[in-house]
Amino acid sequence: MTLILLVFAALIVALQIALTFTLKRMLDLLAATRDQVHGLQLCVQTLEQERDAATPPPSALFTLTPRAEAAPEPVQAPVAPAAAVEAVGLTDFPVLHESADLPSADEVGAKVRDLARQGLPVREIAERCGLSEAEAELIIHLRQEPV
Repeated sequence: MTLILLVFAALIVALQIALTFTLKRMLDLLAATRDQVHGLQLCVQTLEQERDAATPPPSALFTLTPRAEAAPEPVQAPVAPAAAVEAVGLTDFPVLHESADLPSADEVGAKVRDLARQGLPVREIAERCGLSEAEAELIIHLRQEPV
């Protein structure tokens, strides 16, 4: 019986020694890793300092100096009389007039969203509403409610 107790005691001592060596090895690895991390942090700080030293501060990029003289006042173009306009032929230019019966942007958006809810493709929605495909697609994507 004493022999068994002595064997168990020897095993316990051996396990304690093994655990102690393992723990010491792990602590050494931890210290080495900590030193590597510290070295990398120093390297990063050095690189940041070099970058900051190479980049001038925003105040160095611009300097404000007072004006030597006052700013000149804008010159207005003289208005030509109607006779001079007709003589030059400026009345021959085409004039764009928007028709008053154009639907509002809200109406167009509502129509586009309604057609999208019906499942029509973007090309057909654009043709029906008089829009480009990109405009129709943009209106569909910008809507707030689900289709």
